Amino acid sequence: MLQAQKVRITSFLDERSAYLTKFAKDADTEFDLIGQNAMKELDEVGDQIMERLDSKMQAFEETAEVQRQEIEMNERVLEDFEDWIEKEKNEGMFFKSLGKVKPRNKKELTVKPIPKLEAQKVKDIAKESAGSKTRMNIYLGLMAILGLTIANAVFATPEVEWRKVAALGLIFIGLVAQVIYEQDISSPEAEKKGGKEE
Repeated sequence: MLQAQKVRITSFLDERSAYLTKFAKDADTEFDLIGQNAMKELDEVGDQIMERLDSKMQAFEETAEVQRQEIEMNERVLEDFEDWIEKEKNEGMFFKSLGKVKPRNKKELTVKPIPKLEAQKVKDIAKESAGSKTRMNIYLGLMAILGLTIANAVFATPEVEWRKVAALGLIFIGLVAQVIYEQDISSPEAEKKGGKEE
C-alpha cells in the first residue's frame, strides 16, 4: 500500500515536472517571438522615418535648385531689359557712341520692386513664418502628449506593455528629428533673408 502511494506520488511529481518544463519552454519561445516581432516593427518604423526624411531633403534640394535657376533667369532678363533701354535711348541720336556708358556695378543694376509686389512678398513671408510657428507648436504639443503617455505607460501601470512603449518612443524620436530638421532649414532661410535686407 505504501509502495503504491509512493509510486503514485513519484509519477504525479514527474508529470508536474514535465508539464512545468514544457510550459517554461513554450513561454521562452513565445517571448522570443514577441521580441523578434517588436524588433522587426522597430526596424520597419525606423526605415519609414529615414525614407520620409530622405524624400523631404531631396524635395528641399530640388526646390533650392529651381529657385537658383529662377534667380539666374531674372538676372538675364534684367540685363536684356537694360540693353534694350540703352538701344532705345540711343535711337535717333547723331552720335550713338555718346549714349553708351560703362558697365555699372551689380549694386547699381538692382531695380526697386513695384510697391504691390513688395507688399505681396511681405505677406507671403508672414504667412510662411506663421505656418512654421504653428507647425512647431503642433510638434511640441504632440511631443508633450507622447511623453506623458510613455511616462504613464511605464510608471502608472503595474504591467508595462513594452511594444506600445517602443512604438510611442519611435514616434517621439521621429517628431524630435522633424523639429531639428525644420529648425535647421528655417535658420539658413532666416540668415539669407537677413543678408538680403542688409
